[in-house]
Amino acid sequence: MTGNPMQRANGGLALHPRCGAHCRTTGQPCRNPSMRNGRCRMHGGKSPGAPKGERNPQYKHGLRSKHIQQEWREARQALRLLRELLG
Repeated sequence: MTGNPMQRANGGLALHPRCGAHCRTTGQPCRNPSMRNGRCRMHGGKSPGAPKGERNPQYKHGLRSKHIQQEWREARQALRLLRELLG
């Protein structure tokens, strides 16, 4: 660590890796400290995303959910096998 008392006061925050996301208007990189994913809390998204399944407010009926899609795939494969055997 350097002899700068402000760097010692904030726990070496100035030495922490920076976000690096670039501003659209100025082109300057973001100067906020980065999280584990390499971006700051504003550019890297600390949020894990929308809730899955029925907990999501946009959920309608579940006909396109992952497990239903897998069942459809298996049904189509079984139908193909039956057609091969019969025809």
